[in-house]
Amino acid sequence: MARILIIDEDAPLRGNLRRLLELEGHEVVEAGGGRRGVALALADPPDAVLCDLMMPDLDGTAVLGCLRADPRTARVPFVLVTGSVVPPAPAGAVPIGADDCVTKPFEIDRLLAVLARVLATAPHS
Repeated sequence: MARILIIDEDAPLRGNLRRLLELEGHEVVEAGGGRRGVALALADPPDAVLCDLMMPDLDGTAVLGCLRADPRTARVPFVLVTGSVVPPAPAGAVPIGADDCVTKPFEIDRLLAVLARVLATAPHS
């Protein structure tokens, strides 16, 4: 069981992801925006982050930068979730430091596989 932080301004999507991940046995924490997500991650680092790329208050790239800059969250697996085709997944995620990128609408199996992979390869403290 992993503790997953979902950062997305879309409340219905967050709720659906929460239910899905809880059914898989994960603990889920939600943030409706980037600033809140960064605050939650720094206060109690999760095992992985699923973060929307395009958000109004602090976008996914900025969230990733904040988390990578802090030693408490620098190595937490980070998966961008985006409705945009740019950056292409997963190659576009790697240059900015994300572990992977999943494009919306995503297939549940793909999302779960990406999450399982990043959790399995994450450095353990």
